[in-house]
Amino acid sequence: MLAPASFQSPPPSSDLAPLRLRSIGHRSHGLDCLAALSATPESAALLHAGLSGHGIDSVVLTTCNRFEVYWRSRSPEDDILATGMLATVMASKHGTILAQPSFSSGDAAAHHLFRVCAGLESVVLGEAEVLGQARAAFEACPGAGPFLTGVFRGAIRAGRAARAETAIGEGAMSVASTAVRWLSEHTELSGRRVLVIGAGDTARKSARHLRAIGAGRLVIANRTRSRAEGLAASVDADVADWDAIPREIARADAIVSAVTAPGWVITLDQLRRRVPVAASPLFLIDLSMPPSIEPGDAGGVVRVDLSAIEQLADRNRSCREAEAPHVEAVIARELAWLRRWAGREALRPMRSTQLNDARAGS
Repeated sequence: MLAPASFQSPPPSSDLAPLRLRSIGHRSHGLDCLAALSATPESAALLHAGLSGHGIDSVVLTTCNRFEVYWRSRSPEDDILATGMLATVMASKHGTILAQPSFSSGDAAAHHLFRVCAGLESVVLGEAEVLGQARAAFEACPGAGPFLTGVFRGAIRAGRAARAETAIGEGAMSVASTAVRWLSEHTELSGRRVLVIGAGDTARKSARHLRAIGAGRLVIANRTRSRAEGLAASVDADVADWDAIPREIARADAIVSAVTAPGWVITLDQLRRRVPVAASPLFLIDLSMPPSIEPGDAGGVVRVDLSAIEQLADRNRSCREAEAPHVEAVIARELAWLRRWAGREALRPMRSTQLNDARAGS
């Protein structure tokens, strides 16, 4: 359970002072802790509904990398109640929370949310998916109130600006996404046939990236056919028997091999005997360790190996890291805008009657 917390009010000069955040994230608590919590949209909805029932405006953001609750506090009792409800919801679903959620308020809480939406708090630096997740979380929390609405809209705006004005999202970073990006830059994949060998994590990610960028026809081959069928069903692909790989070589425009095998899955002799089905070359991407495609010269073949893809991914990662200060500059500008908005909002009459009625009925 969560330990009792002492809450210190942020400086009264900050118009963002009512903002509160309790967070369990991959940076502060580790992925193992998050995996043990297995926070779900259902638990997020339960927490938001409970807080709303007590007249506390809130937004709960849950992804595979974080479980966070933002709320507008009007008294120390709100903070104690929100913390206790977080403990109750998480414990009822998943047992004792493994670590104390971090707490921040005011400008610090807003700055964290802006960093989340800009991709600076993601496992994959600069990834764009979190922006949609933040938007979905906000939309899933009706009655968040004008204050949190402004904060989240400001954070989403900052996330968009960061990607529009900097290169924080440029260049793929995972091995699978980098490989598929490289392939798409070297050949037109629309209408082309791509063979994916393997059904493990890298092969699965490669197949999903290929489908996402519009590869024409995907074919999955794996030594265990049932695993190939499972992957194929998830990406709308065909399945080829393991023994049919030599025939598939002749039919493919590109091959991504990500499999652990005792010998060569594709031999140089098979590549040399291949009769091209089109004027364009056959593209080979070998993401296996050890390699699964026999090296050597074969006419009409363009190949790239795992080492080259990893080097490209590392360069992309370095470029994104270099962009982080520029993203922070965007965040600082957008936070200044949010503070001005919050200052104007603070002068508006609060919904005190509605809130008092809600508390009186609780």
